[in-house]
Amino acid sequence: MSAAVSHELNQPLAAMKTYLAGARLLLQRDRPEEALSSFQRIDDLLERMGAITRQLKSYARKGSEAFEPVDTRAAVSTALALMEPQLKTRAVNIIRTLPNEPVMIMGDRLRLEQVIINLLRNALDATKMAANPTIEILLVAGDTVSIQIRDNGDGIENLDELFEPFYTTKQPGDGVGLGLAISSGIVNDLGGRLTARNAVDGGAIFEVQLPTLEQDVAAAE
Repeated sequence: MSAAVSHELNQPLAAMKTYLAGARLLLQRDRPEEALSSFQRIDDLLERMGAITRQLKSYARKGSEAFEPVDTRAAVSTALALMEPQLKTRAVNIIRTLPNEPVMIMGDRLRLEQVIINLLRNALDATKMAANPTIEILLVAGDTVSIQIRDNGDGIENLDELFEPFYTTKQPGDGVGLGLAISSGIVNDLGGRLTARNAVDGGAIFEVQLPTLEQDVAAAE
């Protein structure tokens, strides 16, 4: 659990440091109104970290009983907002395709967001050498809910070991290979599965498949 906790808390902490540095610079340049926006984002991140802590405590007590109806569109949007500082530094082209109507599952929004963040970070790393780095996020509702994250990197060399703990193709110091293993475990806990494949025209596609929450059940909740 310690590795999972670290991953779930480190992302908002890293974003908070970025926004704090930006706010300090804006104040030095006598632009307080713009700095206020950064402080608001920091406040939101503090709320998120508190929610993560509460949710982890709830999981320790109740496990899957802590699940609730989750609109996966909101989870995707929040994950992208948390990744905004990293995405801006790389000028990555983000293509987001989400349905107009809610796409509901029964699960844990915070942990689903962490999975999406991990996959976005993976896609960001994969596109480091791409001439026009692009990440596509596609959310499809049907018998199952499908969240697909595609990059235009070099693709995946070893699909068989991809989700094994400590498997990584990164340089030493860039990661220990736990992100995908943790993400796979979270998706399994949510009753779904995480898969990966190489796209025909290049790049990789990661797909989260989760059971759809029936509309009548969602309404009753």
